[in-house]
Amino acid sequence: MKILALETSTNACSAALIDGTQQSHSCIERFEIAPRMHTQLILPMIDSVLNEAGFGIKDVDVLAFGRGPGAFTGVRVGTGVIQALSYGAGIPVAQISSLAALAQRAYHQSQFQIKKILLANDARMKEIYFSAYELVDGFMTSIGSEEVMKPENLSQYLSQQSISIDNSYYQVGNAWSEYSQQLIDVSKQCRSFSFAEDLIYPHAREVAYLAFKEAAENKLLEAEDVSPVYLRNNIAKKKSERV
Repeated sequence: MKILALETSTNACSAALIDGTQQSHSCIERFEIAPRMHTQLILPMIDSVLNEAGFGIKDVDVLAFGRGPGAFTGVRVGTGVIQALSYGAGIPVAQISSLAALAQRAYHQSQFQIKKILLANDARMKEIYFSAYELVDGFMTSIGSEEVMKPENLSQYLSQQSISIDNSYYQVGNAWSEYSQQLIDVSKQCRSFSFAEDLIYPHAREVAYLAFKEAAENKLLEAEDVSPVYLRNNIAKKKSERV
């Protein structure tokens, strides 16, 4: 299976092409940290990975993208590009949580040691994006829902969701350092891990990998059914009205 993926939900921009199966595949990726440059970078990145692999867009079996949550403009760019490719080439789409892609990257970066994750990323406006994950059949799978909240409310949220934290959980995401005091009640119960600097960004490589699961579960979408996730729907609406 050939999966072409892109991720534009943060200050980073990336495109990747996976060729093979979940267990055995090759991957070509382009990645760059370039705030507000997604529109200029993403199409050349897509062309670059396809050209290196020697494929055209018609050779691709599945398209995938990071559907958010994340920066409004970046998520909108990714959604628009993937819909255009899907409409033009008639290729089904896997829409992947950008938080899940980051959790999957942490698992890969840890040399497959991490099995449980508390992922907290800075959502700006003094809030965080949060989701808990555990490993199921090689995929980081969400426990509960993705939420946007004040960091000081995380401990109460975990209790309400009956998510019991112990040292089998690892902290992933930039919010653990950005809001260290507000999150201390939770962070002292779980573990930290020394990751590569770019781990605070989801990558298209993991978006493509997670698309294997969507394809196996028959969850691929047509272009018209693709939809971004902002978690702040009221803000997205206000901004879209000004465009």
